Amino acid sequence: MLIAIPSKSRPFKSKSKDMLTGAKMFVPQMEYELYNKIYPNDIVAVPNEIKGITATRNWILNNVDDHRVVFVDDDLKKCGYWINKETGGRRFEAITNEETILSEFEKLFDVIEGLDWKIWGLKTESSKISQHDEKPFVFMTYITASCMGIVNDKTIQFDEGYRVKEDYEIGLRHIEQFGGVLGARHFSWENEHWDKNGGCGDYRTDEIERDAINKLIKQYPKYVKSVVRKNSAYCIKLHF
Repeated sequence: MLIAIPSKSRPFKSKSKDMLTGAKMFVPQMEYELYNKIYPNDIVAVPNEIKGITATRNWILNNVDDHRVVFVDDDLKKCGYWINKETGGRRFEAITNEETILSEFEKLFDVIEGLDWKIWGLKTESSKISQHDEKPFVFMTYITASCMGIVNDKTIQFDEGYRVKEDYEIGLRHIEQFGGVLGARHFSWENEHWDKNGGCGDYRTDEIERDAINKLIKQYPKYVKSVVRKNSAYCIKLHF
């Protein structure tokens, strides 16, 4: 199993990499030396002509031999479990053990391969309402590539027509093709998301975001509608 961390313009310590010590970081060729000073031997150079996160994800899938690939963003904040307390309410139990995380990933691959599916994903936000230790899986949901597992049998690729929201598109395509997607809700994975520059932020514009949302609405009208939330005007809401 390969843990792939795409990164760009963030040549400093990555909490994701520090947590998942065996992961490989995939960075633009021009930034290889900078990253390699921090994580020697764990950096893979992506050719400079590969532009944008969508093309980078496909390059990774096409250039590794691993059958199981997990995409993880470089800005992990925390991960663990929301557990119901006997006295009522919930508490968060943080996980800092790499072996536990990798075991969770492997179990999710076992589940989707048993279903003959290709993708699983975690919900990568802070809301504890969406995390259910007693109801671990949902099958009609969105997933994001902030933490997404793909069975890399070379039959599935991200749509490079989407410079952003490529993870929403591949998830919806998977639902249409296979009848569902595995959204794991027993394991919480929270990223910084909006708090750091670099990554997609180097090219994300209002026009690019809105174009991607409009394409999703047109391509998957049964599932997608635009919605503005307090964190971002570029979030979308799905309905099944």
